[in-house]
Amino acid sequence: MNQSIDLEAAKAAFFASGGQLVVLEGFTYRPLPQRKHPEPKPKRAKPTAHKSEHPQQSRARTRAAQIAELAKTMTCGEVAKLLGETKGALWGVAAREGFRFCKPPRQAQPVRDAAAQEAADRELADRIIALRDEGMSRCRATAVLGIGNRKLERILAAYKINFPLQRHRG
Repeated sequence: MNQSIDLEAAKAAFFASGGQLVVLEGFTYRPLPQRKHPEPKPKRAKPTAHKSEHPQQSRARTRAAQIAELAKTMTCGEVAKLLGETKGALWGVAAREGFRFCKPPRQAQPVRDAAAQEAADRELADRIIALRDEGMSRCRATAVLGIGNRKLERILAAYKINFPLQRHRG
């Protein structure tokens, strides 16, 4: 039948036969004891006497002072050649010690001959037209002429050459 009906019937039979209900004491919560941490250790005092400087440190300081003296009148490349050091090492020393090298003198830009440049461009324009008429692509023409796409574009614009891009249509 139904379990709750069976349970009620069993309870009624128990009480009818003289059974008594005993209420037991429930569980009581007892919190955990408080944690006991060890006392913090006292901090050690720093030694007052400084150790003697390591030989490598003294050599590094003298080397940095020498490089700083040279940097007042020389470039990084010149100091690197003189001392046999790499530029990267010298730049690192300069960054740590806070000094700068002299800048190298700026080189004068070469004077360009406009007429010669114009003649060379005209010759390239003639060669570009010949390659276009052969049916060569712009990419192939730059490879044959040994020039870049920017120079090709400049010459096409200057001499008004019609050299269309080839599109692959599939």
